[in-house]
Amino acid sequence: MLYRMELAGISVLAEYPFPLHRSDSTGEFLRPAAESEGADLRFEFRPVERLPEPADVRWEEPPRRLYTLSGDLAATFFSAYPGKPPYARVSREGVRNGVLRCEYLPGSEKYMDYARNLITLMDLEATLLHFGALILHASLIRWNGRGIVFSAPSGTGKSTQAELWERYEGADVLNGDRAALRKLDGVWTAFGLPYAGTSGIYRNESAPLRAAVALRQAEENRIRPLYGAEAFRYLYPETMIHRWDPEFEARASGLLLELLGEVPVFLLECRPDREAVELLRTTLEAI
Repeated sequence: MLYRMELAGISVLAEYPFPLHRSDSTGEFLRPAAESEGADLRFEFRPVERLPEPADVRWEEPPRRLYTLSGDLAATFFSAYPGKPPYARVSREGVRNGVLRCEYLPGSEKYMDYARNLITLMDLEATLLHFGALILHASLIRWNGRGIVFSAPSGTGKSTQAELWERYEGADVLNGDRAALRKLDGVWTAFGLPYAGTSGIYRNESAPLRAAVALRQAEENRIRPLYGAEAFRYLYPETMIHRWDPEFEARASGLLLELLGEVPVFLLECRPDREAVELLRTTLEAI
């Protein structure tokens, strides 16, 4: 069966030998597809009698993932439980030709037949990076037709600030936890993704990026612009990067530096109140 997933303006055609169970988080991003449809990337699933032994292991993410090799030659092995042998291997060897390939052991379909698992298996941050997109740990809003991302460590108030903008400025919250950032036709654009965190909001919509805002909690509201190395220091830790893969890290860091040189970045130290919204709004209106 064929399914089409749209992510950050990139179309992925997934070729499954078995039906998928839909899940809420992929509802706006995934639909059945026809063979005649074109796509930027084709994801093929093939049953095999045995999987190759992992070689050149770069990182292990217990209990379920093991990453091997690097760059476009990288492959990921997936296990169901700690200590169990892998049931699937996803290879990126054909990604330059528009193909991802998942080899799996027959009988392990139950670990892959939920739509949400498609995102995990394709290694979303690596797939999007191949098309020049970054994933930022951030809430994404659309205000006056433009996108604003609020980025911060978990529990700092990203979703809260997004909700305040929805309440006081009529902004649309497109995503509560992660956003894809991609330059299209010379314009940095922010996209919602099928990740929501505690907000439960994941809309398959986008907006030209107006600003990136690094958040920190404070007793008083204050804001200042960030430039160069300082902006990088705040946003790099919130960017989804395979830090064990030097090719991945170099390319992602280069894209982030390019974005920081072209999009306004601010540090907003704030309380969760209307004044914080007004302070950022006034700052944006002045530039």
